[in-house]
Amino acid sequence: MSNTIYMAPMEGLTDFTYRNAYEKTFGKGRITKYFTPFISPNKSENFLAREIRDIDRGHNKDTYTVAQVMTNEAKDFIWTAKMLYEKYGYSEINLNAGCPSGTVVSKDKGSGMLRNTEKLDRFLDEVFEDAFIRENIKVSVKTRIGVEDDDSFPQIMEVYNSYPLEELIVHPRVRTDYYRNELHLDAFRYAVDNSRNKLVLNGDIFTRKNFLEMKEIFPKVDTFMLGRGLIADPGLINVLTDDNPEAMVRDLNADKKLMKELHDLVYAARTAIMPGDTHAIHRMKEMWCYMEYVFDDCKKEIKAIKKSQRMADYKAAVDVFFNKAMLVERKNIIFSKKF
Repeated sequence: MSNTIYMAPMEGLTDFTYRNAYEKTFGKGRITKYFTPFISPNKSENFLAREIRDIDRGHNKDTYTVAQVMTNEAKDFIWTAKMLYEKYGYSEINLNAGCPSGTVVSKDKGSGMLRNTEKLDRFLDEVFEDAFIRENIKVSVKTRIGVEDDDSFPQIMEVYNSYPLEELIVHPRVRTDYYRNELHLDAFRYAVDNSRNKLVLNGDIFTRKNFLEMKEIFPKVDTFMLGRGLIADPGLINVLTDDNPEAMVRDLNADKKLMKELHDLVYAARTAIMPGDTHAIHRMKEMWCYMEYVFDDCKKEIKAIKKSQRMADYKAAVDVFFNKAMLVERKNIIFSKKF
């Protein structure tokens, strides 16, 4: 059974500069869908400049891109979907019901929507009652399995099963897990057994070993969304889409060269739109929070990248890093470091 791979939305990381660079270097048509970091509707009913830049069709012409929206007001979701369709040509919209951020959840958005299944039901009912949505928009949901525990997940699934979602992307953690703790695999198994909508598994596929384990546990699941795993090891896509992922032999030297090309494409695109060194360097360093985990013999070189404050110093440190560090394929990765 062939596998379908999506790239997850990650705020500050997977904007159009990264999506385009990834598609050119590693994706090459093998990422079926790229998802934008969420758009948050506002009272002015206009998009922010950075949101417009990210969803602009000119910046997304080489990828199939799904716009993600985060709101708990159906009317806001509907006008946003209409604008995305009419002005920017998006016919597939993803609802964010998974973000665990405290400021988001306190407003009953993101995974905060899961607190009250009746409100979630009313939200989706109003959305799917809208004639424009029904006729023009494919609606998918990216969800967690609860807020503090997964006891209410059957009720949450019952709500989702009441609507013709394009697909249901499940990150099997509760909000209070954030991105820690083990995945709630029993909850995802419940979804596999009971979902009336197509399922996508999202969460903790960082390595070949992780992927093969998930395939063994859930053999009927064929669609996977990855975020941190692809940021850390962009060449993992070669394994995920191979006919025999267990036996596939990677060319790590070639992947390392492509990672440098990927980095340089993102660097060029971001420095073109971000004035000054500070902001651009910070954004580039976000990538290294993940990429450093797949290299050996790089402590000194990664330290130089972390310490850089000027673009000239940053570029020099990156060049030294790629000349000296060795790309390896990890069996397991535990992300813990932040700059």
